[in-house]
Amino acid sequence: MFTLRHHEHSPRVTLLQILLKDEYNLKVDGILGPKTLAAVAAFQVSRREFGGGLPTPTTWKELFRGTNLTVVSSIDAGDPGVARDDGQALLAAGDKPILLGAMCNGLGQLVSEVRARADGKSIAALRLDGHGNLGRWLTISVGDVVDMNRRDYRATAKEYYSYIDPAHFAKVTPMLRQLSKQFASFGFAEHHGCSLGKNPQTRAMLAKLAALWGVPISVGTRTQDFGVVTYFQGPVVTVFPHGMNLHTWSQQFQKVVVRNMSLAPRSSGFDL
Repeated sequence: MFTLRHHEHSPRVTLLQILLKDEYNLKVDGILGPKTLAAVAAFQVSRREFGGGLPTPTTWKELFRGTNLTVVSSIDAGDPGVARDDGQALLAAGDKPILLGAMCNGLGQLVSEVRARADGKSIAALRLDGHGNLGRWLTISVGDVVDMNRRDYRATAKEYYSYIDPAHFAKVTPMLRQLSKQFASFGFAEHHGCSLGKNPQTRAMLAKLAALWGVPISVGTRTQDFGVVTYFQGPVVTVFPHGMNLHTWSQQFQKVVVRNMSLAPRSSGFDL
């Protein structure tokens, strides 16, 4: 699932708190503070897991049990390094990613594959993994555009239904809109392409995508190493829909109930 860091502020933490709050009386604020960490540790003990307080793949699996939620990941496998290293990292984290690459209409394939993977469940998180083309493209199925020669780059640039960028966003909007109703109300999306958060045009486009899907979208601001896909390296930019921020986004889900507690053992009444 996801690797969280101490003191992390993110929609990932909001999701964690929503999954825990009905057992542990947590405030949903998107901040991984002492009370949330204590709730994670108590939850792990109640499931006979000794994870040390940060959620492990087993913790996430148990938290999702009894919900109608799912996490969907897709890799731009046109780059063998991304397919190999990031694919292995996701498998180790309990996720079986969609593999897309070197195909026309990659966005259409993504939409189809994501909907099939969701299989009637609400998407709590959509994780897209590929290159950022120096902050200009969210690649879906084109591979390593940064290292292409000029001729191949020009040919790939014409396949704009296989990546998301400011210049063609209006053209791919109808296709992307099909995923809008697939997300949970507190869902979020990520793209692990390098330096996407540095480009003002890309951030402006992400705001449009966040409004289209109705969920926050996170990207990094520096190159992400191969094999790093369950978290971001370096600073993260998260764009929220409708001008919201992490606080206003998170607090609206304080009363949301997602877990069927009859399907999981109760804790010993631990209350924070």
